[in-house]
Amino acid sequence: MIIKKRRGQSGFSLLEILVAFGVLSLCLGVLLRIFAGGGQIARTADDYYRAILTAESMLNGLGTEIPLKPGITEGELEGGYHWSFNVTPYNVDQNLLGDQKLGFMPYWVELTVEWGGEEDPRAFTLDTLRLIQDKSP
Repeated sequence: MIIKKRRGQSGFSLLEILVAFGVLSLCLGVLLRIFAGGGQIARTADDYYRAILTAESMLNGLGTEIPLKPGITEGELEGGYHWSFNVTPYNVDQNLLGDQKLGFMPYWVELTVEWGGEEDPRAFTLDTLRLIQDKSP
């Protein structure tokens, strides 16, 4: 029995190889973009985590390390974080209290933490109600 060899191509043509490389490069480009975006998201999440920990620590130290007084207090922290406290009196309905004296005054405290550059500014605010001892007779 005689086997005839088929004449013609026995591999891939140049056009098929170019198309395969084109598809491969598109897939690699998408994968690289996904991994790069994941790194950016992780960095942003880390910045928020540090800012939140810093803000909670500052709120815990309010009244001891940072004086609790009405008005706006601002400052800078390591890592490019800017913070500001806005302390305002909180209105209490005197009709609910009657003739009782509270002995303290409630104040609404807003802590804002900002970071990032002009191209990507970030900020968040924490609010709480704090009490200051009433020193009036």
